[in-house]
Amino acid sequence: MRLRNFRKHAVSVLIVLLFAWQQADYFTNQGRSDFPNKPIQIVVPYLAGGGTDTFARIIQNSLNETNRLRVPVVILNQDGGSATVGSRYVKNSPADGYRLLCHHEGIIATKLAGVVDYGVEAFRPVAQTGSIVLLMVVRADSKHKSLVDLLKAAQLNPNEIRVGANQGSPAYFICRQILSEYAGANFNFVSASGAKRFSYLLGGKLDAGIFSLAEYLAFRNTNDAPPSENILAIGNFGLQRHPAITDVATSAEQGFQTQAENAFYFWAPLETPDSVVEVLASAFEHTLKDPLVIDQLDRLSLDPIFRSGLELEEHLKHRVEAFEKLAVEVDADLPDFAFWVIVTVIILLGFVIFQAYFDKDKSTADHPFSASQNIPFNLQGGTSLVILLGYVTALQVGVPFIMSTPLAIFLIGGTIAKWQSKHLYSLAQIALLGSSSIHLIFTEIFTVALP
Repeated sequence: MRLRNFRKHAVSVLIVLLFAWQQADYFTNQGRSDFPNKPIQIVVPYLAGGGTDTFARIIQNSLNETNRLRVPVVILNQDGGSATVGSRYVKNSPADGYRLLCHHEGIIATKLAGVVDYGVEAFRPVAQTGSIVLLMVVRADSKHKSLVDLLKAAQLNPNEIRVGANQGSPAYFICRQILSEYAGANFNFVSASGAKRFSYLLGGKLDAGIFSLAEYLAFRNTNDAPPSENILAIGNFGLQRHPAITDVATSAEQGFQTQAENAFYFWAPLETPDSVVEVLASAFEHTLKDPLVIDQLDRLSLDPIFRSGLELEEHLKHRVEAFEKLAVEVDADLPDFAFWVIVTVIILLGFVIFQAYFDKDKSTADHPFSASQNIPFNLQGGTSLVILLGYVTALQVGVPFIMSTPLAIFLIGGTIAKWQSKHLYSLAQIALLGSSSIHLIFTEIFTVALP
């Protein structure tokens, strides 16, 4: 018995020491001014393979290869909600510079379109790191060979032309603007990110879509590919024809007043300190001077324009004003999904608890010895769901992974074990060992910066 207790306590001591050693960086880094001192995460609010993701990875590779920030830089793709899932994640993150958002001017458009209630004012702009040419693209065998063809079709058959443009994105605003130039014309908008938009176009689920020039050049097949397996740009919304696609006429050349531009930016949570922003901006500025980055951006026809500080703030002010002029009435207000998800979970949890007690009364009356088998499972499931939701919420609002994860594991385990004292000691061991293992796998093997 003594030997068993000794082994049990020895294992506990080893686990605690392992946990403390593994997390030592977090505690020693608190309050340090030598930013950065742990991995930096760049959140891309789109699927991998699109224009924003491609651009972010070019910047990431340069930062890592040159060790310009002295710490690893990792990419996290968080697609969904017209890019608002990823942007909200960064907005609600700690303002310490370790989680950034790489996003274009959709961050302006989503607010004006009523998709979210926040815009550029909710973030600290770090740097503008490139400009983007936007194109209207169709499948190569489409009968629509110009913007005029597309708009006339949308005028003759409103809501039948399916166009890929996420609501609240710059693409959506561009489409609304050109539609306003043809009375009665309307598109059937389909939300899809760059890579998915491309597959939808080839698969016949879309008639047209807005693509960045980088996406178009990446997705376009060789000229000898069958038209049904290729794409074709029918309009350039830039001020002039681009050298990479000199055969594509601008919207102005086709008789439209609509002209638009876009740009890539890096954003930090609002209260990020000046000293941290300056370090990051300097790193991005030097990265855009990297010959390899310049060559890669040139191949994608992206212009390495850099702005930061007061110049960037003034530029964003003008861009917001330009979008406000293009703002159109939103078709319908979107519901507050987060609120209704919480309400639904609370209702379901109440139902679970009610059902558990209902079963208790029924089982006690008919089979006095069966109630103990039904009630704990229902209550345990409901309690575990609440703990899990609390854990996810804690991570979203910035509670560190190393604090929230062991606690969540312990609480769920305790609920399942019915809080019997003989199991709590082992549960504590499992919670510490499990969270340490998860942290080790993600940070060391996958180099993902956890909250």
